[in-house]
Amino acid sequence: MDKGDLYTLIGGFVVILVIAVIAHTGALSKVPSLPFSGSTPAVHATEVPSYQVTVVTSSPTPIPEVNMTPRSPDSPYRIFYTSNPFTYPVVHLPAHMETFGASDIPLRETSPIIPFAYIEESRGGLTQIFSVPYEVWVLNISVTADRQPQYTMFRMVLCDAKGNFLQGAEIQYPGTMYKVVRTPGKGMYMIISTDSVDSFRISLETPLRFYEKDRTST
Repeated sequence: MDKGDLYTLIGGFVVILVIAVIAHTGALSKVPSLPFSGSTPAVHATEVPSYQVTVVTSSPTPIPEVNMTPRSPDSPYRIFYTSNPFTYPVVHLPAHMETFGASDIPLRETSPIIPFAYIEESRGGLTQIFSVPYEVWVLNISVTADRQPQYTMFRMVLCDAKGNFLQGAEIQYPGTMYKVVRTPGKGMYMIISTDSVDSFRISLETPLRFYEKDRTST
C-alpha cells in the first residue's frame, strides 16, 4: 500500500467519525465533568443558611429599652453595649468635658442607697437604651488602671433618645466620680470612651425612698 492509499483510508475514517458525531449530538453531553479546585459548587434552595441579615435604613426601627426596675435591691440589672450603634443618633463626645464639672456631692440621705443597674466593661461603646423611673438617681463611677495609669482617660456622657446631653464625666488617671441626675428619663443611653483603662464600673443608684415609691406606684 503506497502513501496515497494510506491518506485516503485515514481521510475516510475521519469523515465517518464526523458524521457519527453530528448524528448523535447528545452523546457528548453525557460525559461527566471532573471537579477542580477553583470551582464553586451550586447551592440549592434547601441549602441556604437560615440566618437573616439586618439592613440599617434611614428610618431604623425603635430599639427596645431595658427594664430598669430591679426584682430586688440585691439584683441590679447589668447594662451591655448595643450591637446596633448605627441606629442611634450621630453624636460625638464634647471637646470640652470640663463643662460638666467635677464630682458632685453625694446625696445626703439617711436611708440606704439602692443600686438598680450597672455597666462593667474595659472598652468604650454605646450602651443599650434604658429608662429610669426614679425622681433622683446617681451615676457612681469607678475607673481602674494598673498597667499605664499615667495615660488613663475615661469619658462618659448620658444622652436622651434625641442625642441631647444630660450628664457627663471625665476621669484622668484611676479614680472615682459621682454624678447626680435629678430627673427620671425615658430612652436614655450612655456614650463611653476609654484610653488605657483596665476596667470601669458605673453603678446606677437611687435612695431607698425613691426606690420604694416607684415599686408601690406600679
